[in-house]
Amino acid sequence: MVHAIICNLLKYCYRPVDKNIMISSINNSISGIQAALDLQSVSAGNIANVATDEFKSDVAVVEAEDNGGVTVTMTKNTEPGVVYDRGDGVEIESSNVDLASEITNQISSKSFLQANVAAVKTADEMLGSLLDILA
Repeated sequence: MVHAIICNLLKYCYRPVDKNIMISSINNSISGIQAALDLQSVSAGNIANVATDEFKSDVAVVEAEDNGGVTVTMTKNTEPGVVYDRGDGVEIESSNVDLASEITNQISSKSFLQANVAAVKTADEMLGSLLDILA
């Protein structure tokens, strides 16, 4: 019924409209928001431990899901840190956190978050306009 009303209002209809497309686009954007927050969290943890000896940084990778959303998988970076002598003849491995990479990750995940928030706002406005048309 809603599909027929939309087709009549717009005077064109080339293919069936998935009635769940608005909700799925919002869900996809919400998964993007969660992924961006996960990326921020991993990077913040790495930055907090930049001076912790023998700390191995976490690596977060965003992967696409079949439904259009995204997930974040996390692994440990196993590369060794710089080895230094602490002064009493004992060598210690420093953290393997690359601060420049983490700052870059923070900036890109912030943009990722902003884009997904904007997509949710746009989908919300479009859904509101559609409901206004149908009312």
